Formats: sequence, C-alpha cells, structure tokens
Amino acid sequence: MLKTELEVVTIGTPDITALQESERRLFFETLYARVLELAKEKKEN
Repeated sequence: MLKTELEVVTIGTPDITALQESERRLFFETLYARVLELAKEKKEN
C-alpha cells in the first residue's frame, strides 16, 4: 500500500463553494492527479 504525506499550503482563504459544480470537479480531479504524480515520483527516488 502506498502511504505518502504531503503538505498543502494555501494563500488566503479559499472558498470551494464559490466555484461552479463542474469547476469543483475539475479542481479535485486535478488535485488528485497531481498527488498521484508526486507520490509516483517520490516512490521512484
């Protein structure tokens, strides 16, 4: 099982509810894809 810790830093106070449903979905899909990418890179090193 892959276990990775990442630190997420935000600037300001993000409000995900201000996004439309499609934008929220894209945001989370992009975030998830990037997390998997970083985990894969970390595992290879």
